[in-house]
Formats: sequence, C-alpha cells, structure tokens
Amino acid sequence: MTDKTDKGKEANEAGQHRHQKRNWQKNKQGRPDYKPKKDKDPEEIPILKYGPSNNFTRFKEALSKTALRDYGHLGTLVKTGKYYKPTEPDIAGYYLASDPYGIQKATFLEDVKEHRKELLKMHTDRPKLYALMLHYLSEESLDEINRSDKWEDIQKKNGSARAMALIEDTHKVNSISKVEEVTKLAARTTYNSIRQGPYESIIAFKERFNSAHESYVAQDNPKHEDKDSAMDFFRALDNARYGTFKTDLMNSMTSKSVEAPENLNAMYVIALQWLNPSTKPYPNGFATTFATALIFKTNQVLNVMQDSTFGDWDVMLDNQANVSIIHPRLLRNIQDADETVKING
Repeated sequence: MTDKTDKGKEANEAGQHRHQKRNWQKNKQGRPDYKPKKDKDPEEIPILKYGPSNNFTRFKEALSKTALRDYGHLGTLVKTGKYYKPTEPDIAGYYLASDPYGIQKATFLEDVKEHRKELLKMHTDRPKLYALMLHYLSEESLDEINRSDKWEDIQKKNGSARAMALIEDTHKVNSISKVEEVTKLAARTTYNSIRQGPYESIIAFKERFNSAHESYVAQDNPKHEDKDSAMDFFRALDNARYGTFKTDLMNSMTSKSVEAPENLNAMYVIALQWLNPSTKPYPNGFATTFATALIFKTNQVLNVMQDSTFGDWDVMLDNQANVSIIHPRLLRNIQDADETVKING
C-alpha cells in the first residue's frame, strides 16, 4: 500500500515538474510592464515627414482612404483638391405634367430634401476632415505650412481644400529650398532617378511614379509625350523581376512585331499582366510554370486574335510569339520521354 502511494506521489511530482516553466521559458506576459505587440494596420495614416525623401505619397494615399471611409464624397477632396458637388435635382427630369397621383412631385421633393441633407453633412464634416489632416503632420511639417502667408486665413475658416493644397505644395517636391530653379531641379532629379523597389508592388510603384511625374510637370519642366512617359515607367521597373519582360518587349518592338504602348497606363497594364515563366525540373523532363495567373496580352496578340486571316491551325514561330504554348489539338501521340530533355531558347 505504501509502495503504491509513494509511486503515485512521485508520478504526480514528475507531472508538475514537466509543466513547471524554467526561468528562460517563462512568458513575457508575466512581466508587469509587458504590452502585447499589435499588428500594424496597413491602412494606418503615417505621420507626414518634411524634407527630401519624405513620405507624402504614402501619407496622401492612406489619408484618402480614411477620408472616403469616414466622410464619403467629401473625402474625394484629398485626391481631387476640390469639394465634391452633388448633382442638384432638375425639375425638368420629372414628369409633373402627367402625374395624376403626385408620385413624381413627391419624388422630386424627396430628392431635393436628400440633396440639401448631403450638402449640410459635407459642410458639417469639413472641420473634421481639416482636423484629420493636421493630426498626422509632423512638427517640421506644421512649421513649414505655418510659414505660408495663406495659413492664417486657412486656420480661421478651417479650409480643408486650401489646407490640403498647401500641404501638397510644401511636400510634393523633394527639396526644402524655396529657389525656383532648385525646386525645379529637385523635381526633375526625382523623376529621372525613380526606380521600383525590390519588394515594391507594381501598383504601389505606379502611384509613386505618378506623384513624381506630377511634381515634375508642376515645376514647369519640359513636358513629355505620352509614349515617353510610358518608356520612362518601363525603364524604372525592377530588373530582377521584370528583366525578361523588358528584353521581350524591346525585342518585339525592334522586330516591329508590336508597337510601343501609347501611354503610361497601357504600359502599366501590359507589365501588370505579364506572365513570368520559370523552368522547374520535372520527373520526365522540364516543365514551364508561371508566377501569375493573369493572362499576358500584348497589342500583337490582340491584333492577331482580331485578324480574320489568322486561322485556328496557324502557329506563330520564333520571336513572333510572346508565349511559346502549343494548343493540344495541334499535337498527337504525346508520351513521356525516356530520359531528361532540356530545351533552351
């Protein structure tokens, strides 16, 4: 009896010992000063910094999303620089002459009421949007806009539109100089040296590219043709991810199988939809996979598809084709290879 009791006691103590944490295993939550780390909100508005290499593009994008979410149409001001004007109901659009039951009249009066309500709400929300803008300015940014002779009047009227315009004017160019030639040079240098970051998405890069281009134009630098802006964007794409795309497109334009994209948006769409092929070993040979599920379409492919002379049994050869894929209906007696086969080119 004693032997069993001792064994049970020893087993219980061993179990407690296993569950007892050593000092280096203790959870940090046991410390009184411990605070759990919160996940960073990707849509959180960053504090706007002033000076070269500021974060104005990211600040404006995050501010725009928050303003649209909280203040609806008024929030469009961040991107457009103007107050949104809801369409006023036009009595000519209501058939009052043939309205025996007064339905059209009641609808018109209700629409007028909703229009006035929306105007009142946007006017009421203006000071809130103004406060939101100032809340995320750094001390250096506040000091800079305080130097403007417009700032005192903006403060008195809580002018959201004028405040946003002043913030943009003082932060959009990567220079703290007030000399016209220097700010012009800074905008030109920023635009010419812009490059996509190694981990930057093409969507985020296009926003940054657009901002740099707007600053370039706003400082009265020589204007670019649409095709030139497209090629500047093409040049600035990350070579590690888009090197093959650049080579393929340059070769296609050189052979005149495709035309250069007409504008920046056309170039962006082509790059966004480009399929990045990567060859991986396969038990019976080498298989080609693609890094994205989007379909790669160029002007060449679209023109061929629309060309009635291109039949179902025609195949583009060599550098005529952007993607080397053969339709199964053109193949017969497909079998596994007896040994590894590697094809280059």
